[in-house]
Amino acid sequence: MCPSDIFQIPASKGGFGPSAEVFASDLQFPCSIAIRESGLEESVRIQVQRDDAETWNDYEEGELLIGKKIKCRIAYGGETRKITIEVFHT
Repeated sequence: MCPSDIFQIPASKGGFGPSAEVFASDLQFPCSIAIRESGLEESVRIQVQRDDAETWNDYEEGELLIGKKIKCRIAYGGETRKITIEVFHT
């Protein structure tokens, strides 16, 4: 996985913020999400939703996701803010 896209996702204190589509393709391809801001990894929770599924699943940074469309939402243990993530894909 070489190309990547950078997103700033709103994160809410004590719960998940709004979702954002971070990957879209006509075919299923792998992608992976990484937090770009050092030191926040332990305070950030990421959930993903694949291909318009109804359920949100917890995501561990670096885990490989395969799908046509990936949405992401973030919860942060600190104040409400935007968290910068990088989405790696093929």
